[in-house]
Formats: sequence, C-alpha cells, structure tokens
Amino acid sequence: MHHFKQLLSFALVVTTATAKDGFSPLEHLGGNSPWFSGPEVTGISPEIPSGCTVDQAAFFSRHGSRYPDRGAYNEWTNLSSRIDAGEFTIRDQKLAFLSTWKPVLKNPDQQIAQLSTTGYRELYDMGASYRLQYPDLYAYNTAFTLWCNYYSSSPRVRDSARLFARGFLGPNATELGSIYAINGSAPQSFMNSLATSDLCPAYADNGGGPKKDTWDSIYLPPIQKRLNKLIEGRFQFTQSDVSIIPYLCGFETQITGSVSPWCSVFTEKEILQYEYAQDLRYWYGTGLGTDIEKYMMVPVLDGLVQRFVDGPKATYKNSDGSTFTPPNLVAAFSNDGQMNQLVAALGVFDKEPQLPADNIPKSRLFRASNFVTMRGTVGFERLSCSSKKGGSEVYVRIRLNNVVYPVSGCQDGPGKSCPLSKYQTLVKSKLKAAGDLSKICNVTNPAIPGNHSSATFFTDVKLPFMSLIKP
Repeated sequence: MHHFKQLLSFALVVTTATAKDGFSPLEHLGGNSPWFSGPEVTGISPEIPSGCTVDQAAFFSRHGSRYPDRGAYNEWTNLSSRIDAGEFTIRDQKLAFLSTWKPVLKNPDQQIAQLSTTGYRELYDMGASYRLQYPDLYAYNTAFTLWCNYYSSSPRVRDSARLFARGFLGPNATELGSIYAINGSAPQSFMNSLATSDLCPAYADNGGGPKKDTWDSIYLPPIQKRLNKLIEGRFQFTQSDVSIIPYLCGFETQITGSVSPWCSVFTEKEILQYEYAQDLRYWYGTGLGTDIEKYMMVPVLDGLVQRFVDGPKATYKNSDGSTFTPPNLVAAFSNDGQMNQLVAALGVFDKEPQLPADNIPKSRLFRASNFVTMRGTVGFERLSCSSKKGGSEVYVRIRLNNVVYPVSGCQDGPGKSCPLSKYQTLVKSKLKAAGDLSKICNVTNPAIPGNHSSATFFTDVKLPFMSLIKP
C-alpha cells in the first residue's frame, strides 16, 4: 500500500510561502491553515506493517477550506476602513501592500461561511486519494454511504461530504453515493451525532479561556510595538489587529490561490507564538485541558470502535427493521470543535502534560496545526496481521493528517499499533470516567433520552434525525 502525502495539493502555494530554511507559515496557523499532510513527528512509518492488511478504515474530517464567517469578515472590513482613513508612510517594504489592501472576497454576501474554491479542490483530491490509498475497501461502481454533521449555520460540512463523494466515486457519484446528514440538535440524537455538544447545555467552548488570554498578553504586545514602529502617521495596529494577521495569511492564501502578503508580516518566531496560541485555544477550549468538553465525542468513538470489532462483513438491522451493511471505509465530516473533541478522546495525547500559559514547551506533541487544519483528518485503520501462532490478530492505528500517532500505553502491535481489544477497553474506560453524560451535561429537556453512551448512526441509517443527501 502506498502512502499518499497529497494529490494535486497546495504544494505550489506552500513552496512559494516557504523560506530558505524550509519554514512555511501556512503550516503553523492552527485551525486557520489550509490542508497539508502533517510532518512526520512520531517517527513511525506510514506504510502498512509487514504481514498486515487494512481490512477496514475510517476517518473523521473537518470541512474543507472556506471563506470567513461574518464576524471575522467584519474584522477585515474594519481594519481596511481604518487603513483607508489613515495617512501614513511605511518604513518596511513588507508592509507596503497596506496602502492598497482590501478584503479579497468579491461577493461577500454570498460567500460568507461557504467553501472556497481551494476547499472544493481539497475535497475532490481527498476523495481520489482515499480511493487510491484503500483500493480493496471499495468495489468498483457499487453503492457507498457517508455521514456528515448537518450544521444548520452553513452547508459547508454537507458540501464537503458531497465533494469528497464526487472525488471518491467519480462520474456516477450522484447515483452511487448516499450521505446521511445528522441533525445534532434533534433531542433524540443525544450523544448519537457528529455534533454531540449541541445537546449539552453545560458544554462551553471558552476559546482557550484564561490560559490563552495570558499567552496573548505575553506575545502580542511586542509584535504590535515592532510593527507600529514601522508605520509613521495616522494609522497604528491595535492588539486585536495583530492577532488576526496570521488568520488573514491563511484565509487570503487559500481564497486567492496566491500567497497573501500578510504571510510575510510576522517573523518565524512570531508565527510559532501564534501557533501556540492556537494550541491553547483548542487544548483548553474543547480538548484535554477541559472538564466535560473532552468527553463529548467519546460515544462516537465508542460506536466506531464497535464497528471495527464487529469486522468488515458485519450486517446490521436498521431501526425500521431493514438491514444495512456499512462500507468498509467509514467517511464522516464535521467541524473543527468536534474534531478537537475527538482528538481529545483518542488516547494519543493522554500522557501529554497540561500546556503552560507563559511559555512554549519545546517538545510538545500536541500541535493543533497538525490535525485541525481545514480538511483536517483523524483516520483509523483496522489491521489484520498474521500471527506467529497461526491465524491472524487485529490491531488499530490512528493517523492525524496522514501521520501515524501511537496510542499512549498501547503500542505493542506491528508499527506501534494497538490491539483492537485493548483499544476498546481504553475507550470504555473513558466512557466510565465521563459518567452519566446526561448529568454532566445538565440535561433538563424531557425529550432527550437518558444516558446514551455509544453512537449507533454508523450502523443504523434509518434514525429519525438523519436526512439523505445525494452528491
């Protein structure tokens, strides 16, 4: 099996944005990076271990690159209007573009929060890549099922699933593909959706909270001071302006297909400081630095693991009595918050210490830039491996943006994979640690079912809160 880093990727743009030392700001923007295949930080080969085959695989993906949402776009237009109103001169050519800079959206009223053209390409390429990477998991010209979060605020998650299906299935995608969009706000979907936190009143993504606030107060003022020394006249960057410069770098680049001039404003050190702010945002907003938010996707992970335990030939009964045989490649799409909740549940970062607010740990493994990018992907592979005793043994391994990450305390399988039975035990222990999810969520709506600790939507496509979408 070949390891496909990227097909028709952002290579030209990234190359253009890469300094002589190989540093690219586009690979250090956290949730604001366009897709890139992650760096090989674990030292584990992505090749399938000798004596093993992948007989099932799954992935959860964030939607593809998009246009900004309304709030972010308002920040862009505010900055632009203040630049226009100012009379100033520049002492550094890297800021010379300011005098003519305008937000790059051509039709903002229609584009806000939608997938961008780069997003289209990311998802088409992703579909083709998975088809080539797992050729034995799909029979040519047969039906294929996918799942996605309905996400009523924007169609971008649904559209991402549709575009992936087109790249995966080709010209007959509309006929062959069935996408089940799950309404995570429907009471019956409690802990049984791709947006489980939507029905958890106690859930609160604080954006990183005091820890991120502390880091922002440390790293942003020196950058603001440095940049404002380069401007003479009636315009000065606010600290809020400075905080969105890397955001502008990532978004403008993927929207236009050309490297944004904002990408040259921060130094390499400053980009890495911004990247750490993104780590704090996700770690303490929805990840392992939280109390309840880190448990939100454990039921979904448990449901997927059970699908792997049941094996590639399993057939299930839908809630209407009909039968359903899931594909051996499970494809699911959601948003960055849910992706980070899932990452918190995986077990790959369980031994990582809590991130400090006042300095950047040199050896941290957790970097949001390496998995929560646009089209960021958490992948799973079920490995069936020949046993020394005869027969076969089954393992699971996890890939974040293509890179294999070992499970903490469970790396004794081929290629540091984890025995599937041990991994299921690990996930069950996380469910136990969470306790009654309806209680920790402070659920008071009587229409919401009691404690539901394992998702079933991967094996039942007739649930009342799911709707069918064609590619």
